[in-house]
Amino acid sequence: MKLTVLGSGAGLPSKERKTQSIVLDLIPEINAYFLIDAGEALQHQLLLTNIKPRKINHVFITHLHGDHIYGLPGFLSSRAFQGGNDRPLHLYGPKGIKEWLELTFHISGTSLNYPLFIHEIGDGMKLEVEGYTVQVRLLEHPVDSYLFVFEEPDKEGSLDAAKLKEIGIKPGPIYAEIKNSKTFVHENITYRTSDFLGPVTLGKKIAIHGDTRLIKDDEYKNLIENSDVVIHEATFLDYENEKAHEFGHSEIHEVMELFSTLNIDTTIFTHISNRYDETFIKGIKQTLPTNVWIAEDFFSFEVK
Repeated sequence: MKLTVLGSGAGLPSKERKTQSIVLDLIPEINAYFLIDAGEALQHQLLLTNIKPRKINHVFITHLHGDHIYGLPGFLSSRAFQGGNDRPLHLYGPKGIKEWLELTFHISGTSLNYPLFIHEIGDGMKLEVEGYTVQVRLLEHPVDSYLFVFEEPDKEGSLDAAKLKEIGIKPGPIYAEIKNSKTFVHENITYRTSDFLGPVTLGKKIAIHGDTRLIKDDEYKNLIENSDVVIHEATFLDYENEKAHEFGHSEIHEVMELFSTLNIDTTIFTHISNRYDETFIKGIKQTLPTNVWIAEDFFSFEVK
């Protein structure tokens, strides 16, 4: 599982940063990508990667501000010419996304050659997507903006061949039969399969925020607790806490202070305002803990 930030800028793009788009690479797991948000340079950014648009089968839109959706109609249209016609696409986004897309396609005369399923989301929804659970939480922003928490299912432990050999069962097709059963019988003795399995591998948990003020309530903290990676906006970087709150955004140091009280393995900040030059951002990066990153375009992180 890998995260790639295609666009790391906020609002207006800059020469260094395009607007918001993030890809969750699940090719090793389910042979597909999840796309979160679709900034206007999305197609150009994809051309500079090995990501295949036809394998983006699920798109999650955090909110309907332009820097998160203006790349969506072009991407959906181009996907029809990139071998995606045999793969349906599911789109999840706030109320209004369906009307906006249908009107855009109608006026521009756009048609797709693959099935597009649009699901309008709401606070507290729990989605089941390709074996992953996706929890939806409303954030605090001038328009409805959402947090998506992606949870991978736990993986059952591997069969312990050494233990099976100890009771006289040699390797062979019977191992698969044992793995797929709750109990098995050998020499008139019934065994529990769970006693011959290694430890369960916990599924990964990724929390990706839309634009938001800093949230501190317990329900929110419980939702992102124990995340392997949290992606959060940092539109403000220089202690402008009041201004961030006024405009429905977050200031990086406030977020880090809150997250230091939670069990979060890695934090990645994105949605960086173009008011900051890259020299200033580099200075901020040098002050960060080793498990905290400020993403730039094409920043990639392997989720171990």
